[in-house]
Amino acid sequence: MSEESPKQNPSILRHIPTAITSVRLVVAAVFPFCPESSHLLLVGLGLATEFLDGFTARAFKWTSYLGQILDPVADKLFVLSVSLTWVWLGKLTVLQWLLLGLRDFGVLFIFLALIGLGKIRSVRSVEARMPSKMTTAFQYLVFLLVLTESTQYLTPLALLTAAIGLIATAHYAYLLRHAFR
Repeated sequence: MSEESPKQNPSILRHIPTAITSVRLVVAAVFPFCPESSHLLLVGLGLATEFLDGFTARAFKWTSYLGQILDPVADKLFVLSVSLTWVWLGKLTVLQWLLLGLRDFGVLFIFLALIGLGKIRSVRSVEARMPSKMTTAFQYLVFLLVLTESTQYLTPLALLTAAIGLIATAHYAYLLRHAFR
């Protein structure tokens, strides 16, 4: 009896990145209800899935439309869940939370504008560019500062995250504007 190789059955394997992304969605859903002692583990799991879903999708060409939509949603929900939980616990201020989420608020505004203009169906996916990837990396650095209680650096890093996030949002708006010409 011969075993099937991955090349013979790509339809099943191409869902691995989406399954990894789904783990981040579950972590986002349970994070607010978990004890603080588990926050390091959960943020680590979020970071691992952030890296692994994209890596496996690109390395093995296991991309899907669902994965392209679900990955950024999982990213936003994870950041929202962790940061709002920490605002509630007093580990982040509301200002730090707003700065940390500036890119995400900008992307949400663009999404709502596209819905309002009736153009949302024409947008398949916008590939993450360097400013957006840098914003995500800085968001995780802020999480690391919270976890290590290095609070003196929180606001400056949140400001830097907001600045890069603003660039990322402007870049997305630019790309979408030119896509509709």
